Amino acid sequence: PIYLVCAGVSTVSVGTVNAIEALLHLLFPKVCPGCSSDQVDKEQMICADCLSNLPYTGFQNIRDNSIEKLFWGRCNIKSACSIFYYIVDTPLQHIIHHIKYKNQPELGIYMGEIMGHAMNNFFSTHEIDLIIPMPLHLKKEYQRGYNQASLLCRGISTITGAEYHDEMVIRKEHTSSQTKKTRLERWENVAEVFCLNDAYSVADKHILLVDDVITTGASMEACANILIKSKAASVSICSLAFTIQ
Repeated sequence: PIYLVCAGVSTVSVGTVNAIEALLHLLFPKVCPGCSSDQVDKEQMICADCLSNLPYTGFQNIRDNSIEKLFWGRCNIKSACSIFYYIVDTPLQHIIHHIKYKNQPELGIYMGEIMGHAMNNFFSTHEIDLIIPMPLHLKKEYQRGYNQASLLCRGISTITGAEYHDEMVIRKEHTSSQTKKTRLERWENVAEVFCLNDAYSVADKHILLVDDVITTGASMEACANILIKSKAASVSICSLAFTIQ
């Protein structure tokens, strides 16, 4: 048999280590958040099947894509994209649910890294200086334990090297859920809830505003307009997913 020797630790056979790992997997299985399969590589957070079937949009490489058109006439943004389509009852929806409601911040960072890999060309083309997450109200962030958009930004920053700030923009009011509101009601719900934090300056910066899911874009429009009024050189928008209307 082959043995492992560690300083200060008794010699342990590889067979014993494998048996321990198998027992730990049985007691504490690593489950894919997308499909609940336990066939997850220990270096990954999502199983190979879910990773290979994520519904990429390709919008980061397409001008005048559906996300950009969503903001036409509403907000003077430079560019916009979503990395995936958001489709109900699919692995991606389950992944986003785990990030937001199942206390899995590491999964949010991981998905941000996937976004970063997809957006490398986008960053160089649009000369992004700074990444800013869509802010949550402090009460909601405290209840959740983190802002999921901030986790995505951390992952994107890790891959692209771009700087990000958590507190550049703050949400000064806690609004009701947007889920069942019409487009107009969503806009009215968030029209004046964001403000710039004076601790930082956005002037002359090329900014990427990041969120988890874009539906009507009302929240991102309101937030982007604050940055534009504060003399940002340009504002681009990106989300992990885009809800198909």
